[in-house]
Order: sequence, then structure tokens, then C-alpha cells
Amino acid sequence: MQKMRRISRSDSAAVLLRQRENAVHAVPPRRKGIRRTQESRSRAARERLLNATIDVLIDRGYNGLTTKEVSVRAGFSNGALVHHYRTKAELVIAATEQVYDRCIENGKKIASSEKAKKHPLQAYIDDCLHVYLGWPFLAAVEVLVPARTDQTLMVQVNKFMQHYRRTMNGTWLAAFARAGISHGDASFLMMTTLNMIRGMGINSLWQKDLPHYKKLLREWATVAEAGAFDGRHCELH
Repeated sequence: MQKMRRISRSDSAAVLLRQRENAVHAVPPRRKGIRRTQESRSRAARERLLNATIDVLIDRGYNGLTTKEVSVRAGFSNGALVHHYRTKAELVIAATEQVYDRCIENGKKIASSEKAKKHPLQAYIDDCLHVYLGWPFLAAVEVLVPARTDQTLMVQVNKFMQHYRRTMNGTWLAAFARAGISHGDASFLMMTTLNMIRGMGINSLWQKDLPHYKKLLREWATVAEAGAFDGRHCELH
């Protein structure tokens, strides 16, 4: 039974892993004649370790992840890994936090796009789809499940997740305001859309149907942009 579960996880993660390769494994060309400092070497080593951690996390899950496999995939000894990250939890938290920092960078680009100026809700949907129906959310789920019964781990997870949500709430409220949408209306549209897509993200763990999700979200955006929910308000969380 355990073997079957591992195979299923690998199969379902294959597409997400391929999506990550171009995004996180690209190494900038080294300039000739410049020796790398110890600091830059350490930074590059941590980057490789964190990228490998996300790969193993998606492939094996938190409980199946071992520092030995991470170090092998990153091309380091286990001792070199421990030099940078003392424990498995510390390693996984650092890797997942980095994922959401990148999500913030990407979300800010979408929020400042031309599409966001004309159709902020559609652009917000694009941002949420990238996070919650892609590998970032899958990585977070793998950490959230064990954190549910590990308070020490949950405190660390909650810290970077709250930072991500506060940052993106502010970013998107500003984007909606630039499009002439009030704070109250924007809050309602953001919270309902976010929770809708979060639910799709959970459902997609076993039943992937991205075309269906996108169709529903297009219809939702059409109804919302027609003013069906004007005047409603809810608190952002």
C-alpha cells in the first residue's frame, strides 16, 4: 500500500516538477575573470539545496523527505547540507518560504500589468491560479499537513504564510483601487475568489480539471464585473 502511494505521488507531481525546471534551476552565466567569494559560493549552495528540497518535497512529501536525498540531488554531501541547515524542518521551512517569496515577486508583476489596470479581477485570478493550482501550493500542503500536529513547525509555517497573504492583500487592493474599484468591493471580490481557488487547489490534489476550473472562474469574473456584487464587503484575512 505504501509503495502504491509513493508511485501515485510521483505520477501526480511529474508535470509540476517539469514546470519548475525552467523557473528555479536556471543558473546565470558566470562572468569570466571574477573569483567567486565565499559568500557567493554559500548563497549558490543554499539555492541549490532549497531547489532540491522542493523537488523532493513534491515527489516524496514531508514525511518521505530525507536530508540525504536532498543533498544527493543538490550534488552535496550530507555534511555540507547540515552546515547550512541543521535540521530537516529548518531546511523545508527555508525552501517553502523561498517559494512564497517568489510568488510575491510574480504576483506584483501581474498586479502592475496592463491587464490588471483594465480587468483587475481577471488578473487576480491569474495570480491565484499560478499559486494555488501550481507547485507552490502543493509544496505548502506537504508542509501544512505535518504542521497541523506540530506546533513548533506550524508557528514557522504561519509566519511566512501570513507575510505572503498580507503582502499580496495590500498589493491587490492597490491594483483594484487603480482600476476605480472601492476598498469594500475589492475586499469582497478578493476573498471570495481566493477561497474559491483555494478549494479548487485542494480538489486538484486528486481530481485535476484545470479547463473546468478556468471556465467557472471566467463565468465568475463576468458576473462580478457586471456589478452583481457591488456594495458587498468582507474583511480580508
